[in-house]
Amino acid sequence: MVDTCVFNWLLDGRIAVSDLPQGGDYISTHVQADELGRTPCEARRLELQAVFRTVVNRDVATESVVLGVSRVGRCKLSDGELYESLRAALNQRNNSKQNNSEDALIAEVAIVNGWTLLTADRDLAGVVEEHSGRAVLFGA
Repeated sequence: MVDTCVFNWLLDGRIAVSDLPQGGDYISTHVQADELGRTPCEARRLELQAVFRTVVNRDVATESVVLGVSRVGRCKLSDGELYESLRAALNQRNNSKQNNSEDALIAEVAIVNGWTLLTADRDLAGVVEEHSGRAVLFGA
């Protein structure tokens, strides 16, 4: 599972595709694509979307529905317990960043499916690991 920040790091040259773990799928949900689509600078947005299309080879639904974030047909209905626990842990770690709902959805997909989350977000990696998931944290 590839977190949105990884696409920025790839575009900026902070990491290379060869730095990503090999031998598996690079998975995304609509959440990452939507976040990239909200990049204000059109030129950067187009470059990020090109990186996304180059890297991601599998698209999956989110495990929960979050009003204002989830897309019909691209999400599943759940009891919301794991999602809420992830979001609460993120809120506690980073003073309720605006994109914690999106990050919790991404993390939930990785944990529920047993996939490793690739991220450059220390808080997100920590929360995933606290919830018995796996994360690869790219450093500065």
